[in-house]
Amino acid sequence: KLTLLLSLLALAAVGNAQKYVGGDISLLPSYEEHGVKYLGRGGNNNQVKPLDYFADSAHWNAMRVRLFVDPSKADDEDKNEGVRQDLDYVTKLAKRITNKGYSLMLDFHYSDTWTDPSQHSTPSAWNSSDPAVLADNVYAYTKKSLQHLKDNGVKIDFIQPGNEVTYGMMWPTGRCYPKGTNYGTGTFANFVKYLNAGIKACKEIYPDAKIVLHTEMGNTWNVYTFYNTIGTQVDYDIIGLSYYPDWHGPLTTLNSLLNTLESQHADKQIMIVETGYGAKWQLGKPSYTPTQLGWPLTEAGQKQF
Repeated sequence: KLTLLLSLLALAAVGNAQKYVGGDISLLPSYEEHGVKYLGRGGNNNQVKPLDYFADSAHWNAMRVRLFVDPSKADDEDKNEGVRQDLDYVTKLAKRITNKGYSLMLDFHYSDTWTDPSQHSTPSAWNSSDPAVLADNVYAYTKKSLQHLKDNGVKIDFIQPGNEVTYGMMWPTGRCYPKGTNYGTGTFANFVKYLNAGIKACKEIYPDAKIVLHTEMGNTWNVYTFYNTIGTQVDYDIIGLSYYPDWHGPLTTLNSLLNTLESQHADKQIMIVETGYGAKWQLGKPSYTPTQLGWPLTEAGQKQF
């Protein structure tokens, strides 16, 4: 999946707010276990420690880590793509991150595998089609996970109760359209119920953490429709967006969306929680060419982006 080390956390807010720049380093321990070496300027003669380098040379101050319910139940292809972050894994990594002084964003997937606009499978252990039971599962799991992290000395600054939830989460019961209509047997009311259950647990265990409601830019109409539909039904702090220019278009598209969101939701901060641009090849199956985007597929082009 394309939550890269180049992912950016950039907080735009009304007034002068703290700026956060960093990346999703969920796979760092796995890379380290496989003997990956991180090199700074100078190649093989300059091996660096990633968490030191990201702060001292890259000037990052924030990290994101994803959490799956039971990644051992994911299929082999998804595991090979990086689905392995269970609570024990995340706790160890989160302690390293917060001990180094970074701000931390925890990304609940509420699934055993990837969640995005094309998939949001309900965890296999939550074997129910009753929305009330599933909401209780979300609450209990979220609370238990956060309490475990807190007991281990982890400080969390931002929490995503769901990943790219433009079309709801915990399908099929929580599947819905951004405009609030039902999708098959799923309903928007169920989706809101699951969100609120997770957020309730977040506020009980980490009351100072900011709640990030995370969508993606596959269709910008969906984005501002989604947040208008949610309205005040969900108590959140930050509008979180995925922006990958290879699929979502040039910065003018992002800028127009941000202006609209700022106008419609002046009380919310906005954060780009996922982004990335290649230095040698495009990501996935792109909708736009480098010529359309304005950045060459080189390190210099990536730096311009």
